[in-house]
Amino acid sequence: MSAELRDFRGKITVETDIALESMAQAFKRDKSDVAREVLHNWALKKIMEASVLSRRMRGEGLGSPHDGDTGE
Repeated sequence: MSAELRDFRGKITVETDIALESMAQAFKRDKSDVAREVLHNWALKKIMEASVLSRRMRGEGLGSPHDGDTGE
């Protein structure tokens, strides 16, 4: 079973376009597949960072903004 994919259209810089196109050519892949992989890996890192931050905050007895605790 493959992952659910959602349509996304956005503007990228010339440098980003060249990098994606180069990676796609080098590995004989579609540029959109390369972009999806790069964004997916970035998202996984952000999720991990948020998880670690939340766990550390709870460990120190601190709430998080989404808990309604502003720290004031």
